[in-house]
Amino acid sequence: MGFDKTVAENALISCGRHCCLCHKFCGTKMELHHINQKKHGGDDSFDNCLPLCFDCHSDVMTYNPDHPKGKKYTFSELKRHRANWYDKVKFSEGTKVTKSNYLNLDMKTFERLNELLDSKSLMWFIKNNGFISGPFPDKIYTDVYKFILECDLPEFEFIDADLEGIKSELYDDFKLLDNLISKYTFTAGPNRQSIPREWEMKFPEKLENAILDFQRITPIISKNYESLIKLARRKLYSD
Repeated sequence: MGFDKTVAENALISCGRHCCLCHKFCGTKMELHHINQKKHGGDDSFDNCLPLCFDCHSDVMTYNPDHPKGKKYTFSELKRHRANWYDKVKFSEGTKVTKSNYLNLDMKTFERLNELLDSKSLMWFIKNNGFISGPFPDKIYTDVYKFILECDLPEFEFIDADLEGIKSELYDDFKLLDNLISKYTFTAGPNRQSIPREWEMKFPEKLENAILDFQRITPIISKNYESLIKLARRKLYSD
């Protein structure tokens, strides 16, 4: 038996259907994790329930204590992550941040995000070039990496749960994009990178995979970016 309907519903409402660890919005693509597994004496209570996305659930479950690598999540740490996220969802009140101190913090975070993801340079390039239309400046890759680094800073976080959820999705999108740039593009002259032209003749399958991978991720990034900008403007600057 899993969590009953009331416990499951309360947990999903408390987290706003966001993962309590990575904070991205999951919709239906989430699972309710037993912090203390039932085989080890855990129960089906609300206190033992942790809403997670598929990836974070897999991460929590696959740690092997017989061959430890990294640091395992402790029960108390998981509960603290959950409590912090539940509080964030509660403070967000569903539509608009109303507490002035939280509003000011989120405005500063939004301003910093706009500096990093300039709609007239980096985001325009991602939407209209997509890394498959010839050589691009090294600065584009540098700007992608700068956003990823910034997202790892604890202060670069929205208090509002809805905004933080989309920003977390965008963070995951950019990490995937960063991997694709590293995998598929190489130096193409001074301060420029590109998918190698010779792949068209020598490695057509590799070229096709590169194009398809970039074509999959760039529209998702553009969509999440535009959603975040529009939602932030409504939440943070509307009267």
